[in-house]
Amino acid sequence: MSADPTLVGGGNLDPLVQRIVSDVLVVPLEQVTLESALVADLGAESIDFLDLIFHLEEALDRRIPFTRWQRYVEERFGTGDLSHTITTSVVRDFALHVAEGE
Repeated sequence: MSADPTLVGGGNLDPLVQRIVSDVLVVPLEQVTLESALVADLGAESIDFLDLIFHLEEALDRRIPFTRWQRYVEERFGTGDLSHTITTSVVRDFALHVAEGE
């Protein structure tokens, strides 16, 4: 999957991220909303986050070390139980952060 420049350039990563979440977690696209908690609502497991980052790398055509995702989540939410905290919109915000080169 390669990045759609209109999605990335325009900053509207919602459809791209929703499709990636749907594909990685093998859930119907209709179930993936921006408010969906990846673990609590969609059944993600820790290994799925590696796969999500891999798919984001391909879509954004950028290398993304997994530690970058971990730092992003920790800086934004701290540590602890994040099963209800990491939503599709958090992944979208991270993807935008990466796409903008931050």
